[in-house]
Amino acid sequence: MKHMFKLVGHEMRDMIKNPASLILICLPILMSKMIMVVMDQAEDVNFILLSTWVLFAQVMVGIMLTGPNLIEERESRTMDALLLTPLRFIDIVAAKGLSILVFSLFSQICVLLLNQGLSWSLIPSLLILIVGGILFVEIGLIIGLKMNSSKNGTAVASVLMVTLFLVTNLYQAMPEWTYKVFVLIPSIEVVVSLNSVLEGGGLLALEGALILAWVIGLSLWIRKIGKHF
Repeated sequence: MKHMFKLVGHEMRDMIKNPASLILICLPILMSKMIMVVMDQAEDVNFILLSTWVLFAQVMVGIMLTGPNLIEERESRTMDALLLTPLRFIDIVAAKGLSILVFSLFSQICVLLLNQGLSWSLIPSLLILIVGGILFVEIGLIIGLKMNSSKNGTAVASVLMVTLFLVTNLYQAMPEWTYKVFVLIPSIEVVVSLNSVLEGGGLLALEGALILAWVIGLSLWIRKIGKHF
């Protein structure tokens, strides 16, 4: 455990020193504020937009920062070197995921504070921010562990990030009955759950259970991948 937290600190310092990483962390914050100012409409619409931009922070940092970076470390054999230390595969993956989750939470909380200020809704929202952040970091980890080149990994991460973000804006225009299908998409589960909390409706049982199911399922997949390392 001690070695794992040392690796977390090392990973965080590396990301802070990397301008590309800082851009990915700060971009959702800046974009959310600019768009929210331009689209200053009815309160309910703003809540939906705010939930969507929190999601943007989750997928941008979680997927785009995790996947390509992990592939680069595999290509440079950094991960092989770490596996020769007392650290286990799961320790290495957990350390890398945890360090990125910290920056994901920073980005998400900044989006909320910058656009709605300090409010009591931030406290119940934290659960969704954390669990949603973990979910998309896990997706990034799987991309980083499965793709065989940084070029392919970046392409897959970009397509998946854009798809998950856009589908949350498109599904609302679809017939109501289609929600039974769309609710299975993790990005929609996160947005709907967060929107409910921001509107004072509390946590949603179905969407919350589905998010947890995604987190557990992806965790098991990562463990399975680890058996081949």
